[in-house]
Amino acid sequence: MAYFFRHTTIHNDLRSTSANVKPPSCMVQRHVGRGAFTLVEMLVVVAIIVVLTSLLLAVFAGAKTSARTSQCLSQLRQLGLAMTVYGADNNELLPAAHAAVPWDSTNEVAWTKVLFPQKSGPQILTCPSYSEFYYQSHFSYFMGARAAFEEAGAQPASLPLRHILLPAQYILSGDCNFPFPTQDADPDNYTADTLFGLVPVGHGRQVNVLFGDLHVLKARRFEADSMTFSFTEPGKPWDQ
Repeated sequence: MAYFFRHTTIHNDLRSTSANVKPPSCMVQRHVGRGAFTLVEMLVVVAIIVVLTSLLLAVFAGAKTSARTSQCLSQLRQLGLAMTVYGADNNELLPAAHAAVPWDSTNEVAWTKVLFPQKSGPQILTCPSYSEFYYQSHFSYFMGARAAFEEAGAQPASLPLRHILLPAQYILSGDCNFPFPTQDADPDNYTADTLFGLVPVGHGRQVNVLFGDLHVLKARRFEADSMTFSFTEPGKPWDQ
């Protein structure tokens, strides 16, 4: 009985002693540290978020540019079809471009309004990219009548479609990469290279081009092997 009492007393003393013993401070700090971020870890997380955000923004910007370019190409095809239909009904002549002519002018009628007399015409003629530059004009495509202008002795003239002997190369229209007045609904390339005279600012530094056979493509510069501003001479640049 005395042995049992002594054994129980020792056992209780050991339990009391172990309960009062505190763990080392390093163990406490290590345990607390597992539940919080250090400053370095926070900076790393922030840096990762910034990088991911910039990558996503670049992807979205690229998708937006691609969508705008596709819309512009589609509108140029519609313009080409309108030119073809009009020419078929008017002895293969397109409406002549003049000076700066507003959309609502009745003295001289802009060629854009002749082809698209409906109120929705300016919507079809507004490039979603180039309309943001150059005074934010709603008339983003020009009449490619440089050759007709030269044939007429440097005078405004209707473009005769039957004179285009190189339709796959002849530049019929394209983006107005030129500062026309905002209200000018009658843009042309009589006296200025409205495609390549300036560095392209839209469509990822490119312009969309409509050719005489109605195909369209993107370009950064004049390509003599596939483009011409002449009815009959291949590879002729605007200024020659």
